[in-house]
Formats: sequence, C-alpha cells, structure tokens
Amino acid sequence: MPDSFFDNPELYRAVLEDLPTGLFIVDRSRRVRFWNHGAEQLTGHLAHEAIGRDNVGQLLEPCDRRGQPLSGEQGPLTATLSAGRTQQIAAYFRHKDGHRVAVQVRTCAIRDRDDTIAGAMVVFEAAFVFRDDSSGPPMYGCLDPATGIPSQSLTRAVLAECIAEMERSRHGFGVIRIRVLGMDEFRSKHGIQSALPFLRTAAHTLRHSLDPGIFVGRWGEDEFILVLPSGNHVTTVVAAETVWSLITHSDVSWWGDRFPVQAAVMYSVAQPGERLEQLLHGLEPAHAAAAGRAVGAAGV
Repeated sequence: MPDSFFDNPELYRAVLEDLPTGLFIVDRSRRVRFWNHGAEQLTGHLAHEAIGRDNVGQLLEPCDRRGQPLSGEQGPLTATLSAGRTQQIAAYFRHKDGHRVAVQVRTCAIRDRDDTIAGAMVVFEAAFVFRDDSSGPPMYGCLDPATGIPSQSLTRAVLAECIAEMERSRHGFGVIRIRVLGMDEFRSKHGIQSALPFLRTAAHTLRHSLDPGIFVGRWGEDEFILVLPSGNHVTTVVAAETVWSLITHSDVSWWGDRFPVQAAVMYSVAQPGERLEQLLHGLEPAHAAAAGRAVGAAGV
C-alpha cells in the first residue's frame, strides 16, 4: 500500500468514523472534539449535538447499576486526564430518548509530542447484544404494539412453560414485576396517549440494560414482567434492585420538560410445586406500589 495512505490524516479520521464501536475524544478541558458514527448510534446524540460541549457527563449522565453518577470527579475521565491512567468500567449511559443503555467503557490518554496529556479518547460498546424480538417467526404477531416487547399473552405462556420446566428439573427461577407509577394521573392531565413514552422508555431500558437471557414481557396496562433463568435468591434481589435503579434514572421528554420515570419493583423466586396463580399472587403486595425501591414479595 502506498506511503501516502498513512500520511493522509483524513483517511485516519474516516477509519475512526466507521469503527463498529462508539468513540469520542475530549481535550484537557473536557470539551468534545470528535464524535463518531458509533457514538451516534449507541447514544442517539448526533455529532453536531455533542462536538463543542465542555461537559460530556451532562450529555450522557453515566451511572453504575445502583444509579450512582460516574461523571465529574467520580468518572474515569478524571483519572485519565489527570494522571494518564487507562480506565475500564461498566456503565449505563442515558440515551437521547431517555432510556438507559449498558456499555463497556475504556478511556485512554492522548499525549502531545512532549508527552504531556492533551486529552482523552473514550471507546465504548454495548455490553449486551440487543436482540430484536420483532424479527423471526417465533415472535411474529406476539409483540405488544406500544412497546415492541412480548405481549401479555406471550408472557403468560412463558411463565407457564417455566413452571412446567421447573417441575421437571426441580430448579426454580426468578420473577421480577415492574409497575410504572403515576400513569393514571399523567393520563388524566395530558391525555390517554401521554403514558406511552413512559412505557416505551421503561421497556427500552430493560431491553438495552439486561442480559439477553432474561425474558422481558408486558404485563398489565402499566406493568412488565422479567423472568430470570436462575433461581438464586441473591441474583434475583440484585437484578430487582438494578432494574429499579436504572428505570428510575431514566426519563421522558414531554413538550420540552423532562419527567423522571417512577417505578415499583417486586421480586420472587418460584419454587417447585408452586403454581402460576400462587406465584402471581405472591407478587401483589399492596405496599410495593409506594415503597420506592425493590420490594420482596410476601413470604420470600
């Protein structure tokens, strides 16, 4: 290949633009200088919306699974820009549409010829491969039209199959129920369609932030059900707390205002001998709707 290829800065820039991962570059003052196509696709923010901003943390609002911020002094950019240390973390970015996206992030220092730190490069990619349930014959005609996830009837069938398999294997499974709060009041104030963005945001957060092995389905008007393949109680509790944190750190833009998504989360672990009605009854404690945190079902 001719030497001129390697001497052309525009070709290097084109390579960075087309990388199959998100990438952006900031200078010493944290001002965004470069934002590639992968970053646009993963975050929803276009290059012209990001380049020139001097606080990318306000744009992406990165947090950990507990909802604790990972920007400013707590973020990986601080260590990279101040000491040149490469950092690698798991994080959850806020998508432009308001939902959370699980990502793996790596920050690397960019140095001048005199070895001083000139800025940092941030490379990130989706932590989980997003599965489009709308494709393929298994899900055809079984998706909820409002959110794009499996419908309540399919979710009920999945629960029934899990219970049948549990009786054969004698291994339980985790169940998490999520209710998006405040929708009746929002509908009465803004109209019946106003609740749809909240439900879509919650659904997208679940689909983009959880392991694809976890089933996500619609349940009730303002509710969702997750089915975990593991019957481990600790795993289920951690997943429930993570779900609550990520959903409540998502938001919806409505006529220029941002509204946080509020949710109640309940969990249980199905045990051999338990019927579907018993399992669902155990996920119905009235106090869960006002608890504001992950709440264990009665008797768990």
